[in-house]
This record gives sequence, C-alpha cells and structure tokens, in this order.
Amino acid sequence: MSRTGRRVLVIGCGFIGERLVTELVRARYPTVVLTRSPLDARKRERIRGADLIVGDADTEHFLSRALDGVAHVVYSAGGLLPAESDLNPELDLTLSLPPLIATLDALREREGVGLTALSSGGTVYGRPRYLPVDEEHPTNPISSYGIVRLACEKYVAMYSERYHIPAQILRCSNVYGENQPAERGQGTIPTFLQRVLADEPLTVFGDGSIVRDYLYVGDLASVLLRLLDLPPEPRLLNVGSGDGASLNRLIDLVGDITRKRVLIDRRDVRPFDVQEIVLDISHLRSLIDFEPTRLEDGSRRTFEALREEPSRLSVSPRQTET
Repeated sequence: MSRTGRRVLVIGCGFIGERLVTELVRARYPTVVLTRSPLDARKRERIRGADLIVGDADTEHFLSRALDGVAHVVYSAGGLLPAESDLNPELDLTLSLPPLIATLDALREREGVGLTALSSGGTVYGRPRYLPVDEEHPTNPISSYGIVRLACEKYVAMYSERYHIPAQILRCSNVYGENQPAERGQGTIPTFLQRVLADEPLTVFGDGSIVRDYLYVGDLASVLLRLLDLPPEPRLLNVGSGDGASLNRLIDLVGDITRKRVLIDRRDVRPFDVQEIVLDISHLRSLIDFEPTRLEDGSRRTFEALREEPSRLSVSPRQTET
C-alpha cells in the first residue's frame, strides 16, 4: 500500500536509523534523513530512495529544510556509548540534548506533526525491583548513559504535554542486527561474532551471568511502521523481546553459529552494569500484533551479514566494549 504524502523524517543515521530508513523506503513512505555525519558509499547505497541531508539537527537551516512537508519525525540520533558516557558525561549531554531540544522547538510550530523518540529500556530503569520491567517501573538509572537518555525522555514528555506534540517514546532493549558497527564495540552480539571470526577473545565483564533483553533491529523497524499506522498520540512503550539471555548463553550461541572455539578474556564487573533486565512488552502487544524474532535466528542473520563483508572481520585490541 502506498503511503504517498506521509513524509517521514529520520534524524540520525547510525545503525538503528539506517535500518528504519531502509524499511520506511521499502514500505513506500517518502523519507528524508538528517544526519550530522557523512555516510560511506555502502550506507548511502543501503538507504537509496531516501532524501539525504548532512547537517546538525541543532542548526536551523538544516532542520528547517529537513522538516519541509514532513508528517512524522523519528528521532534516533544518539550520543556516546554507555562506557564512553560514564567517562565523559558532559560530552554525552552536549551531543544528545541540544539537537533534541532544537527538534522539539521546531515541532512547536508544526501542528499535528508526530514524533517518535528512541530511548533505552536497558538503562533508564536502573536495578529492577521486579522482572519483567513494565513502563510503570520507577526510573533510577545507575549510569551516565541512562541518566542522559532519561533526561531526553523528560524533555520530550514536557514538550508533548505543554505544546500538544503527539510524541511517543520507545524504550528499546539491546538492539542488534545486520550492519551494526561491531568494530566500535557497539552491541554484544555482533562484537562477539566478529571477535570469534577473527580468532580473538571475547571480553566478558564478570562471570557471564549478566542477563539482557536483545531486540532484533528488524523487529524495531517493524514496530515503528505499525505504530505509524495508529492515530498519533502520546505513548510510552517498552520495545524488546520479552526474553532474557545471559552472556553465557550468548557465548554458547556464538560458538554454535560460527562452529569455532570461543576464547574468553574475563574482567571485573563494571559499576554501571545492571545484573539483569528484561522488558515487559505487554503494552506494546495490546496495540499491535508483535512476535519478536528468536535470538538464534536474529544472531544467524547478523552472522551471515558479517561473513559477506570480510573487511569487518578484523578487530583492534583496544575495542573491547561489550
């Protein structure tokens, strides 16, 4: 079905933003991308069909141009990775808040334009009081990354209530999948796969019992598309698999997929790591039909994509962020 006329702006074209753009174009949404970083040739090819603008969202010229004729904005621009944020919280705030606030200010003047803002369901709740964690659970992040993400949420909620912007916040669990830049240490699953393929050890913090909820990136894109078909209104939604997996389970899975011996470099637990987090996705399922991809299936797809790009199989020794 054609969505001609329902122009969507995606701000940020990292790993998640790229997949969202790809699926929007495939679903025939007229799509524009605003990203602060120039894209390499492979990424430009993958988002072919979308209008690309390279510039900062907190620069009025670029933002105004990107918003022209737009019916909905997807805000997927990020700041630093969790470990980097803990080391430099001021920089994470500088990268994260100004472009978001500029976008919210611009939407004040565009009545009826909706907003979907991506947040972190893995960090904003802090140490869970119960599992799985629903949207009513208190938010008490224990990391700089989680605090910055929660601050972004609060600004979205404030602007939504005060200026009647139909904004929804998606608290995403640990997103993984094809084309995730594991060479930066972003994402446990692709990083583990890449290191095993390169015959390098996996860096594991603690005894491997840490549990996370892993969300396949294609599922997140599917959720976004289905939510766009609903009447725009303020929402706060967990988006995850609803299933927890330990690092030890991932280690076994990576060994099975690659059929290679897995080497482990064990290190002390980091202070910003929550021991266990699994998201309750019943609210999301009350709105749309959603069946998450099995971890085994999503991991195999990620593995096949890595094998198709041999240049990505070399890992620098300093890249150990998992």
